[in-house]
Amino acid sequence: MEKDKEFSSVSVLDYKRYKEFALGYGSTRRANIIFMVIAIILLLLYMIQGSYGTVILIGIICVVFLLLFKIIGINKIQYKRTKNLNNGEDLKQTIKISDGNIVLTSQKGDTSSYKLSQIIGIIETKNLFILKLKYNVGIIVDKNNLIGGSKEEFIDYLYENCTNLKTKKVVQSKKWITIRRIFLGLCLLIFGLAIIFSLMNSNRMEKYEEVLEDKGYKASINEHVNDGYTSKTMTVMSDNNSNILYVYDFKNERLAKHNLEYWAEREADNKDEYIKADSGNYKKYVIDNDGYVVLIRKGNFVIYGKGSSLYKDELDDMIKVVD
Repeated sequence: MEKDKEFSSVSVLDYKRYKEFALGYGSTRRANIIFMVIAIILLLLYMIQGSYGTVILIGIICVVFLLLFKIIGINKIQYKRTKNLNNGEDLKQTIKISDGNIVLTSQKGDTSSYKLSQIIGIIETKNLFILKLKYNVGIIVDKNNLIGGSKEEFIDYLYENCTNLKTKKVVQSKKWITIRRIFLGLCLLIFGLAIIFSLMNSNRMEKYEEVLEDKGYKASINEHVNDGYTSKTMTVMSDNNSNILYVYDFKNERLAKHNLEYWAEREADNKDEYIKADSGNYKKYVIDNDGYVVLIRKGNFVIYGKGSSLYKDELDDMIKVVD
């Protein structure tokens, strides 16, 4: 490719073109992609931990922001701002690329220039080439009226003369827009599952109560507020009052972990000796000394059983229902 070859193009930045530019440029930004990956990982971790309320809250915040973005129309606001700076007219620019330089000339005759060595990336949309520079600057080249050669020759020329390109590859914005939509779909799926699991959990205590009463135990459920969280507690008693079982739904894994360890320390000086199971969302203590105590954490739930060693089979029978 000849070094002294010249390419030129005229672009009119109406709203349709501005939106195409903003979407194409934004969808390929590395920070946006990293943010989406981190967001998905965090949401999945919250789901694994059973923190469905946190996932739902994040989902509500995201939906509110998306609605505001849609209603306010950020792209339209930025487009109008650009238009107002150009005396209320759509910005019309002529771009000339030759001799290692990029020269932009507006319809008012204002010019600005850049070096081809400043280009670090090339993005392609349906109608545009976007030449990426540092500090989130993008130069628009309209593919539909490119003069000086074909689109392929233009790209080859840039590959040859843009010495600081991070990679000699044209980034297709369509692919990244599709990936972004897939991420959004995954987020919506996770939010939907969080709502379903949360509803299932909200009825779990009542199901426990029903089964325990069918077995002849006395069970009752109460709600109370703890550290700003509304939690449920079920109290279960045996007929002879020899055993008592508490089932707490803290709605929050952090509170469940804290209370499990606090109660285990109260029941035994060296609590670690009594750990019977410890894996991720599940931890179990069985303390069979002067009395019989079973402490279990399942996600946001803590099961706290106390009784006599003589009647520990009965307490184990109660715990089987909720464990």
